[in-house]
Amino acid sequence: MRNYTDIQILQGLLNNSDKMIRYVFYGHFESLLRFNAQKAAGNKEVELDDLIQELYLYMSRNDWEKLRKYNSELPFANWFSVVSYRFFKDFTASMIDCTETVPISDMNERSLFQVGTGKIETIMMDIRQAIAKLEPPRDREIVEALVLNEEEPAEVAERYKVTVDNLYNIKRRAIIKLIQKHLQEYVN
Repeated sequence: MRNYTDIQILQGLLNNSDKMIRYVFYGHFESLLRFNAQKAAGNKEVELDDLIQELYLYMSRNDWEKLRKYNSELPFANWFSVVSYRFFKDFTASMIDCTETVPISDMNERSLFQVGTGKIETIMMDIRQAIAKLEPPRDREIVEALVLNEEEPAEVAERYKVTVDNLYNIKRRAIIKLIQKHLQEYVN
């Protein structure tokens, strides 16, 4: 894998280069990010890929606002390590300490999406339409049952004759497929 200079990394990310995004978040710095995420989470079990995705969303928010604060006083790797560790620490603390969950069917303007009145119905309709296109049918039915209908995982697992762990893996893979498909449609 090629090594890039700090300037090349910065320019690539600011230009939303897919190649550079993969290089930073899923290539050259991935082991650093995984280490920082695990260290920040402590002994808690977390999904490291999800944390890295959340870091990417955080960093790219508002046209890479956080990245634009990088001033070259430190090597990019050191700065990125500090920023990622602080993000993971704050994110896992809020994620793990959260005692109240908001079911997707009860989303409102107080939710994490912070959407205005009238947009929730549109979001829910878009989510339902996207899930309806999911293939194979078993994956679609499992996502609908767990996410939209909020059925108990044990009951859904029994219905499909899989373990609860396998059920969550099916759901995770299906959602990843769904996201990839819609991101590809968005980019094209």
